[in-house]
Amino acid sequence: MRVGRTVLACTTVLWLMCAPLQAQINTDRMMSVGRTALYFDDYVLSIQYFNQVINAKPYLAEPYFFRAVAKFYLEDYRGAEQDCNSCISRNPFIVNAYQVRGLTRVYQERYEDAIKDFRAGLRFDPDNNGLRHNLILCLARSGNNDEAMLATDTLLASSPRYAPAMAMRSDLLWEQGDSAGALEWVNKALDINKYDADMLHHRGVMLARMERYEEAEQDMDRVVYLNPGDAGAYITRAMVRYFRDNLNGALADYDMSITIDPGNINGHYNRGNLRAQVGDDNRAIEDFDIVIDAEPNNMLALFYRGVLRESTGDYRGAEQDITKVLEEYPNFIQGYQIRSEVREKLGNRRGAEQDAMVVMREQNRRFNNAMGYTDESDEEDEDEDKTRRSSDKNVRNYRKIIVDENLENSTGFSSEYRGKVQNRNVEVQYLEPYRLTYFKDNGKVINSVRYSKLVDELFSTGYFMSEIVLDNHDVSLNERQINSLFADIDKRTSQLSASSAHPDDILLSRAIDFALLQDFSNAESDIDNALACNQKNWAAWFVRAQIKARSIQIKKAEQDMDLQQSHSDIRDNNADVSYQTVIKDLSKVIDLEPSFAFGYYNRGTFYAMTNDLHASLVDLDKAIELDETLAEAWYNRGLVLVMLNRMDDAFRDLSRAGELGIYSAYNIIKRFSKSE
Repeated sequence: MRVGRTVLACTTVLWLMCAPLQAQINTDRMMSVGRTALYFDDYVLSIQYFNQVINAKPYLAEPYFFRAVAKFYLEDYRGAEQDCNSCISRNPFIVNAYQVRGLTRVYQERYEDAIKDFRAGLRFDPDNNGLRHNLILCLARSGNNDEAMLATDTLLASSPRYAPAMAMRSDLLWEQGDSAGALEWVNKALDINKYDADMLHHRGVMLARMERYEEAEQDMDRVVYLNPGDAGAYITRAMVRYFRDNLNGALADYDMSITIDPGNINGHYNRGNLRAQVGDDNRAIEDFDIVIDAEPNNMLALFYRGVLRESTGDYRGAEQDITKVLEEYPNFIQGYQIRSEVREKLGNRRGAEQDAMVVMREQNRRFNNAMGYTDESDEEDEDEDKTRRSSDKNVRNYRKIIVDENLENSTGFSSEYRGKVQNRNVEVQYLEPYRLTYFKDNGKVINSVRYSKLVDELFSTGYFMSEIVLDNHDVSLNERQINSLFADIDKRTSQLSASSAHPDDILLSRAIDFALLQDFSNAESDIDNALACNQKNWAAWFVRAQIKARSIQIKKAEQDMDLQQSHSDIRDNNADVSYQTVIKDLSKVIDLEPSFAFGYYNRGTFYAMTNDLHASLVDLDKAIELDETLAEAWYNRGLVLVMLNRMDDAFRDLSRAGELGIYSAYNIIKRFSKSE
């Protein structure tokens, strides 16, 4: 009897799910899904949804606005501006449209047009701090410093504790030559919040520009203490330490910054430079190898590597590097001098003599011109200035450290426009649960993608588009990935129409496709029907939990995306609704597969979100027992222990999370250590 009911249920499911799609799209639903994709930073996907709405109802203003936002984040500033024009022409009262259009014009360096937009937005919403903030920056960029100062006064009058305004006023005073006044305003901001890492960074840079390096280092020590995962903080402190002749300290900071941001080419150049200065030539060459791989025509790096290769006995490599530089700079005498020595060691006496003659003729010419040139005086001149700008391509300056642009130009804090999410301080919140996906996030410092035997067995059924992985970071899809998901949906729909075996796996596969396309309504429908076919499919319960959790976030997203809310700059990812239904689904996963560590990790995380801390602790204990390398479990358990006031255990867990690559754990340790 039970078998008969199951067959009947599956037959009903297949008939419902294979019914023809409606010919006319539901524009409200497309808008909702598009906004959801935008909230989760799936910009290319969101544009496709908004395109459908615009094609169906071109008279609506909202889809143009949201498509403009997506294009803005994709740095298509012209396209975003055009969409803002379309939005404003249909509804001139959407304040955020002026904000976004102004920002697109800023990034096109059309500051006067941007100023008009920010002022237009302020006419509708005079208390909008973001608009006034951007107006001040544009006025300063366009040279209207007096107007910018007045606008700063207005902003501070309405929001006297708005620290970015104090930073901007500080920069304006600095531009006027009033360094004491500039420093005074930064100090006022820090009087309001002495733990503001951004403002401390601002003051540290300012003190460095004033050559007050000891005080600057003290500020940067506090920045690193408060925000140890910020690569820029280590870069700035490295520069300050270098100016204080603390080469080992600067090296340690470059090591940390490169660990956090391995792609920082200037960081590799400077670290290689410092390694050479302390005699670590082989590892210096490794850094210059990375620089040259990224920038094959970087003549300064090539020459420096050539010098280091000569000192380590790689004469053939040294000759190759220096020859490339001399082909580009045929009057670079020091290059001929070093190559002459290299060729002598290679046994190329004729080549060495030719290079030596070039050096001799140039020295005689300069002597005869009464310039008093010698190689030694040239080296002394180089030592007078220890740094160079990144734009300086003079190969004679190869030994100079590339000065960080923050020390070169501005503080780097007050020059940020409001419009993107500016929230670099580490928030005390639980790390995300793991989800089933096809797409890996390759941009993280640590490898967040995990593999499981159960997941491998699921993929081996042959009903899935590509290899399934576990990841807990959102990945923005490109057009190729989006098209592949839509194609896979068509394929699974055809399989369901043909009454294939294992309909639960096919429905599960299509549910994952829909979920990755941020279409959670269809995803939930498919996953419910998969479970109607097979209650023992652990993956279906796992995916249903992730879909329900995302649906909860969507409710918050809809509030954040409300066009009437023009003041919010920072997202709050903590949902106010209960995760009990999610926990119930994960309990089914654990019942079916009690060795699946990610089931325990996810359920423990959701228990923590509902403040059931003891239940969370039990689950996270089990997750760590099953997989001791699961860094997120250590991190979340550390936060739970903090909430339970078990600080010693919490710091141990957070330290382990830091060892496994979650650097923000150190920030939490320091923050709560100070509060004890």
